[in-house]
Amino acid sequence: MMEPLDYKTIFIGIESSLRNHQGLNVNEFQLKYEAFTNFEFKKRPDQEYFDLLKMIVFYSGFKADTVSKKESIINQYFGDFSIVAKYGDSKITEILSDEKMIKNRLKVNAVVNNAKKFMQIIEKHGSFHNYLQSFSPNESFENLMLLKEELEYQFEFLGGITGYHFLMDIGLEAIKPDRVITRIFERLGLIESDKQLLKTIFHGRKFAGATGHPIRYIDIIFVTYGQQGDKNTAENGICLEKNPKCEICGITNFCISPLRNKAFNNKL
Repeated sequence: MMEPLDYKTIFIGIESSLRNHQGLNVNEFQLKYEAFTNFEFKKRPDQEYFDLLKMIVFYSGFKADTVSKKESIINQYFGDFSIVAKYGDSKITEILSDEKMIKNRLKVNAVVNNAKKFMQIIEKHGSFHNYLQSFSPNESFENLMLLKEELEYQFEFLGGITGYHFLMDIGLEAIKPDRVITRIFERLGLIESDKQLLKTIFHGRKFAGATGHPIRYIDIIFVTYGQQGDKNTAENGICLEKNPKCEICGITNFCISPLRNKAFNNKL
């Protein structure tokens, strides 16, 4: 019989390695990620919910850096959801003709249609938070999954990974199962494929439960640990897709990736 996985030890190893890699002491590290350590499902203004929703549409399938650079122009056109809901074809054409804007008609149309649906939900429930709360998403995993299915039915570009992404961004217990998270989980033997989204969510919740951290904090630490940033700075991660820095990784004892042995052999 397999020994139960020590989620807490694994996560502490990742935190420690990342902190050392970034050259931070304990207090500096805590300060850097403080915003993610007090993340919970709480009542937010309707506009804040819409802003999260619209950005997820643009991030879907695109590199994060590509969208982040365009965030100001996106906000310029897609500010107040009640105004966006009234956009017609001429306004959409104007948006797409702007050289600074992301020129993806499907995404632009989706945000406009989502604003209209968003307005309908608010008119029916009084607020978007009331709508979310009607599913009692924190009472059971079943309720959480019912809410996810409902959101994916109601809103365009929300499905699979992006559905979980939205749940995480509003403070609910679902990690975003993107390619960085699934890669690390696969190397740890937690999943067999990046297609296993639900299994990824299960293990993300296990990390949160074992450490007492919000799942948003679990996500940012894992993503920072495995993302490809500026190769000349400490913002470049450790468990990279190619050429992972196994020699400074704090969880190599749990890793089953063939790249682990290759990395160590290259150092001999």
